[in-house]
Amino acid sequence: MADTQSPENHLFQVDFLKYIDILIKQKAFVLVFTLSAVLSSVALTYIFSEKYEAGTTVFYQADQSSLLREKNVEAFGSPAPSPPFKIISQTLSDVVKSEVILRPIVKELHLDEKEEIYESIWYKRWYRESKEYIKDLLSKFWSILKYGRVIEADPTEKAIRGLRENISIRATKDSYIYVLTVKDKYPDRAARIVDRAGQLLVEWLKEQEKNPAEEKRLLLQKKLAEKEEEMRGLQEAREALLKQYDIVSLSEEKDEGVRNLYDLQKESVRVGADIAEKRAKISELDSKISRKAYLQPEDYKKMTSEKLFEQIELNGLIAKMESIQSSITQLETKLGVMPSLQKKLDELDMKINAGIREYENLKDLYVEVFTQVETGGNNTRVLHPATVPVKPVQPIKIYHVGLTACLALMLSMGLVYVFAFFNIRIFFSSQGIKGRQQHDATENQTENRAHG
Repeated sequence: MADTQSPENHLFQVDFLKYIDILIKQKAFVLVFTLSAVLSSVALTYIFSEKYEAGTTVFYQADQSSLLREKNVEAFGSPAPSPPFKIISQTLSDVVKSEVILRPIVKELHLDEKEEIYESIWYKRWYRESKEYIKDLLSKFWSILKYGRVIEADPTEKAIRGLRENISIRATKDSYIYVLTVKDKYPDRAARIVDRAGQLLVEWLKEQEKNPAEEKRLLLQKKLAEKEEEMRGLQEAREALLKQYDIVSLSEEKDEGVRNLYDLQKESVRVGADIAEKRAKISELDSKISRKAYLQPEDYKKMTSEKLFEQIELNGLIAKMESIQSSITQLETKLGVMPSLQKKLDELDMKINAGIREYENLKDLYVEVFTQVETGGNNTRVLHPATVPVKPVQPIKIYHVGLTACLALMLSMGLVYVFAFFNIRIFFSSQGIKGRQQHDATENQTENRAHG
């Protein structure tokens, strides 16, 4: 029976059973490879030091001064936007990892000093001593590879670098709560480091607000003194201006001056009428006295005496009129000056009122800045002390072993097919795919000759 399959279809046929058969035959290699990798991973999880993670929460809300924006020119337009949480979080992260925070922690908690091993069980002590000795040898070997000689690292700098790698702070989503965590191989020391780091962070943040606030307070204090001196000068200028014109209150003086001018003018009219009457009477007496020949001596004497009294009264009225006219002139002059004086006083009063408002604003700002100096400005505090962790966070053995097992299994299976494809017999005896195909072809030829 003829083969119905074309050569083209035969080229695309894959015998998966052959590949599975190769993998089954080399299952020992896969098992040994995977098992050795898993055992190595387990051993490494015990070699590397366990780390415990302790954490605390920090509440940080940057100070937002409102008086300056509300009561000055800066109030016009949109207020300055607050920095986003991402910038604040990154800033806090950089501060926590800086030497401003880490160096005091290293010095105070003696993290740069060599640790004494106080294990009571001999094999545990030997294990830890051996591990530290091997780590020290590896460090020296790496130093030789890098620099060509052994360079002893500064213990403090080394401790700071190690702490920097194991400390972190992160913000919860859109919140003023920040989580500060530290990893260390000793659970109680991790808690102490977190507590001290949180305390130093809060102190540093308050100090950063306090220093500019102190400078602003001194500047405001100087401006308040200058404004007080300016207000005192304006008030003295106003009092000197009123004293120059002998005025206590311009409005009262103006009203009183108008009333007095009206009264003086009325009095001037009345006195003028009296003067005219006296002059008419004196003129009449002169006319009668001029006819002396027709008068009796007693009448003449009486008229002469009456004229004398009338003349005296006239002279008094004339003097009174002159005094009234002089007072009217002075009062009109004084009232004529009042508009310009009122303008000067209005200008001084406007400057004084503006100065008072500015002084009050400066005083409010001074109180706000003084509060910032006393309290640190921002609302920052550690919400709770760190709790000593009970369970280590790394290494998690199941994760490391599981990942190693998966990678080793895939790698060993791949190696099986690679070695089989290239007919490599270094790790196991196998003819490979090509060898097996040649072997099958040889057997077929032998069978064909036998049947022929």
